[in-house]
Amino acid sequence: MHSKIAILFLFILLTVSCTTKQMREGGERPVPSKDAYYLYAIGYDAEREGRWEDALEYYHEALKIDPSSPYLKTQISYMLLRAGKVTEAISNAEEIVKTEYDYVPALMLLGELYNSQKRPEESIKVYEKVLEMEPDKQEATLFLSVLYASEQKYDKTIEILERLVRKHPDNFTAMYFLGSAHIGKGEVEKASEYFQKAIEQKPSFDAAYINLGLISEMKEDLKKAEEYYSRAVDINPHNLQARERLAQIYIKMKTKDKAIEQFEEMSAQIPANMDIHKILGMLYFEDRHYDRAIEEFRVVLEAKPGNIPTRYYLAISLEEIGRNEEAISELKKIILQEPKNLSAFFHLGYLYSKLKREDDAIAIYEEILSFEKDKPEVYLYLGISYLHKKDYEKSEVVFKDALSRFKDYDELNFNLAIVFEKTNRFDEMVISLKKTIEINPKHADALNYLGFSYADKGINLEEARLLINKALELKPDSGYIIDSLGWVYFKMGNYDEAMKILQRAAEMVKDDPVIYEHIGDVYSSKGLKERAKEFWEKSLELQEKEEGLKERVEKKIQELGHGEVEKK
Repeated sequence: MHSKIAILFLFILLTVSCTTKQMREGGERPVPSKDAYYLYAIGYDAEREGRWEDALEYYHEALKIDPSSPYLKTQISYMLLRAGKVTEAISNAEEIVKTEYDYVPALMLLGELYNSQKRPEESIKVYEKVLEMEPDKQEATLFLSVLYASEQKYDKTIEILERLVRKHPDNFTAMYFLGSAHIGKGEVEKASEYFQKAIEQKPSFDAAYINLGLISEMKEDLKKAEEYYSRAVDINPHNLQARERLAQIYIKMKTKDKAIEQFEEMSAQIPANMDIHKILGMLYFEDRHYDRAIEEFRVVLEAKPGNIPTRYYLAISLEEIGRNEEAISELKKIILQEPKNLSAFFHLGYLYSKLKREDDAIAIYEEILSFEKDKPEVYLYLGISYLHKKDYEKSEVVFKDALSRFKDYDELNFNLAIVFEKTNRFDEMVISLKKTIEINPKHADALNYLGFSYADKGINLEEARLLINKALELKPDSGYIIDSLGWVYFKMGNYDEAMKILQRAAEMVKDDPVIYEHIGDVYSSKGLKERAKEFWEKSLELQEKEEGLKERVEKKIQELGHGEVEKK
């Protein structure tokens, strides 16, 4: 809670600084002596036009005519400040107050100059002196309250502001500052009261609404915070602070479309702000608007080509819309910038495997192993890439080497079991699957694989059913595991139950040839040969998905007595 208050108070102080500056610039200007007035008037016109060096020159000429004028001397200090000559401005103001120690305009300027140079103690002394001479000077009170607050002297801040509002109950700025001081003390309820009073005095006070919104966020009242921030934006559509907070509220409320609207508006107002483009890109990405996300990420990278997280999300966005070669290019750029960026390497390997470029994937994983040998995932993905290539010998070498380092890594044991199954080593496969389940009793794929393997051989059928049911508890929506259960019932001779279960699997997974083959097998066992042939032929339409299926199913059709099936 206190850290949030500190952040909030910092924002308030920034707002306060702007407010007090506006108040000073609105003050009245006393008239110099008659003889100097002409030069002063020309200088004043130059000042209004922003020609501060010219203004300085005319004010100096006027001062030669009226050398005792503290007003002209003070105006010269203001012009030195505006021209960026702060040290000279301070020196000049100090000289004024040495001789004109009670000249309030010079003291007010000196207080501001000390504060601008991070000399708060000196600034405080100056404003305290002003208030000794003019206790009712509202501007000095407000400046001093800000300085006390910056020094965390909140009680003193509150004391002088309460004195001010007793005399001037319509001073909405003082009400606002009181709210700020109470936030500094952690008294958010009291702060809320004063911000509400400030709004009563000035209904268009957008900064007060922002602070009420921040307080509502602290209380986790997101709906109320949304209301306050929306009001601030309605009052001042260019208030980026209010828009940004409103957008963050929408993100928390999971209404990303509304958050996007706010960030789009901010981006239109300040198109050079790369942080907004980055946030917009992430929002589009999370909302699956990948084209828009790509646009925003490219804007960021144009300005900041070294921004690796943005480039990574650009690569993923490109992949999501099928622009895989561009995604690969972006991932390679990351690796050029950070030669050991594992996320980029792993994703590049994954992309190559997805595109069936197994040799490229293998090269990537082997490159990772040249600098990182302590992550079992590298060996796992390398071994799987060899599996996809049907290079079972190399796959086995990789998995066994990895298991000598990471013997209790379940996925290495599971994939070694697949190698054993592919190379017809049933007993070794069973040992590896049992080891996988011992390491991770909730490994649904290993449970299913072992259960199906028993069923396929027609052995340990009751154990197979128990294994597959356990897998199904872990993955109840897996059509493949449901198929395995149906296959167990088929092997048990319970054809009606098997058919019911297998048809459910086919509804869930509509493009698996093995499920159609199994349904055909059940129909064949029930003597429904035409139905069996129908489903076996469906299976052959998807034969490329399962190695060895074509020959196996064609043989079954031939054994029905229908002769050779048409070559698919």
